[in-house]
Order: sequence, then C-alpha cells, then structure tokens
Amino acid sequence: MPLNATAAAQLVGLLGEAPGEARRLLVTGAAGAVGAHVAVLAQDSGWQVTGMARAADEPFVRSLGVDFTTGLGQGWDAVADTGALQEPALRAVRDGGRFVGVQPASRLPEERGIAVEVVFARPDGPLLTRLLARVRTGELPARVHAVTPLAEAAGAYRAMAEGGIRGRIVLVL
Repeated sequence: MPLNATAAAQLVGLLGEAPGEARRLLVTGAAGAVGAHVAVLAQDSGWQVTGMARAADEPFVRSLGVDFTTGLGQGWDAVADTGALQEPALRAVRDGGRFVGVQPASRLPEERGIAVEVVFARPDGPLLTRLLARVRTGELPARVHAVTPLAEAAGAYRAMAEGGIRGRIVLVL
C-alpha cells in the first residue's frame, strides 16, 4: 500500500491539473494496485478518468467512480500507463497530449508534441500520511484478496506467483 499509493500520487502530480477542455485521461492497468489509486486521485485534479482493465475487473474499476474500457482506443488527452504497455499506450495519446509511465528505465521518447514523463516513486512521509487517511475513510481502495496466517506464507506466495489474484494477501501473526 505505501509504495503503490505514493507512486500513484506522484504520477498524478506529473500529470498535473487537467487543462481546460483537454481532460480525458486513460489509466491502463486500472484494476491494479497503482492504477486504481491513480484513477481515484486523478479525479481530484479535474481529469475525466476512464480505467482500462480486463472485462472481469469492470465492477471494481467502475466502483472507483470512473468509466471503463477494455481497449486503448485513440485520441486521449493523457494516458497514465500503470499497466506498463509503453509504445501502444503512447500511440493512444492525441498529438500534444500527455503520457506518464511507470518504467523509469524505459522512458519513451517524446513524439507528436506529446509530453512524456516517468514516475520514479520516492519516500514522502507527509504524502503517505494523507493517503493512508483516505484509505481509512474508504476514499482510496485497499484491495485485499485474503488475510492469511503467517504460517501459510509459502502457500500465499505460490498463489501470488501463479497469478490471477486480484488484490493483496495480508499475512498476520
């Protein structure tokens, strides 16, 4: 939670306030840990958010208060690429739009007048305090798949490695 929410808030900071009429933001990977937070936080900055995810994740993504799609489409004013799609996501941005990715080692070149940024999450205690307060009130999602005894950590690890888990497994003593 701390790293994902902080990275999301810092990504939204790179996007900045939605500029006038150019407010359509696509969040790839919107059902993921970073993407879900971006979808919520970007609305605070005036963005009209559409979350992109698998069809099975539509109810969760819509529960964030955003529109939903399973495809990239074209002509977005901005794309927050939390799904790390890279070039295909950049092609979905209109000329002169904005793109913010999550892979610092793979910064895409600017093209067609698109401003390209990459988030590099850094510790920020005061920001994290504000974000955790929003998790406590339910404003930000804390998607928990299961709460499992620490003694079953190996099984939890295997389940995460197999994939298909939506949310995190919380280990408790």
